[in-house]
Amino acid sequence: MQSNDCPAIDKTSSSSSSSSSSSSFSSFSSSSVTVTITKTTTNKRKSMLTVNGYEFHFKDYNKAKTIKFLRCASRNCGILLHRSFNDEFVRFSGQMTDHSHLPNTAALEIRTLREKLRQRAEHERLPLQEIAELELRAGLINSHAFLLGHNLLHNRRKLMPPLPQSCDFNIPDEYRKDYLNRDRLLLHDSYDPQFQLHESVYKRPEGRILVWSSDVQLKLLFDSEKLYMDGTFCTAPPNFNQAIYRNVQSNGLSSTYLEDVRIRGIIRQMMALALVPLERVSSLFDRLGEELDENEHNQLDDLFEYFKSQWMRHTTIWNVFNISEITNNFSEGM
Repeated sequence: MQSNDCPAIDKTSSSSSSSSSSSSFSSFSSSSVTVTITKTTTNKRKSMLTVNGYEFHFKDYNKAKTIKFLRCASRNCGILLHRSFNDEFVRFSGQMTDHSHLPNTAALEIRTLREKLRQRAEHERLPLQEIAELELRAGLINSHAFLLGHNLLHNRRKLMPPLPQSCDFNIPDEYRKDYLNRDRLLLHDSYDPQFQLHESVYKRPEGRILVWSSDVQLKLLFDSEKLYMDGTFCTAPPNFNQAIYRNVQSNGLSSTYLEDVRIRGIIRQMMALALVPLERVSSLFDRLGEELDENEHNQLDDLFEYFKSQWMRHTTIWNVFNISEITNNFSEGM
């Protein structure tokens, strides 16, 4: 469902004179001009006008509340517009009708498109990326407007129920099936009797377990030769390189690591032992620091002793030379 809202446009003739210096950009070509006014909204959805490609924001009323004063959106431009209480164009303020800057011809299109995307995000349940792709295919997004950078998640949240504050909450039917409301999506809910398993083989866990997946995703999972696991933990042990650098810090070598190229090179070689063939780790470790002088070697004595006692006894735990997939980052980006 696409919004049918379009910017309101009216054209009004004006007899305002146009006198400008050579450094100004003329807004009109003659003293008698046709002013094209388009109603639109700001990023915060406040009313604003686009007049012949220039944006105007509301400033104030006159004392009788019969005339609206609007100023050019550019802070460095002094153009003022008078508009009646019924939103009819009256005139420009004074003799000044030339802006000190060029009009932004793409601004109205971008604002109009942004509002359409917002409305679709608020009223449709399609994924946000799909909404943007549909607008792109419809030819509504040009090279400028496609780079909106506006976060539609804020608008989409208006469709969502509030975040639960406990495990005891109801799941609406619309979240139990896919966005087409056709196929199942909620596979398991430990609080829902219809999902309960036989008590002889199932023990109800603490808290609440929810499992969502589509049948298409399950088929992809079952047809895969390898499965990659991921998890979120309150705490996690540091990885190999982090553990080494933490020892560097605890030994007061942070500045030395940054400033001394030779010492930094030895420490990085130590970290790289995780990537060499397992059978060569011991010999390469023994050769570390051969090129250092006595003073430099003394600075690293504690680090070498730490590495020898902490890591060299169980090299198979941290050496990843024979592991083809060291991380699952590539699968997360697919």
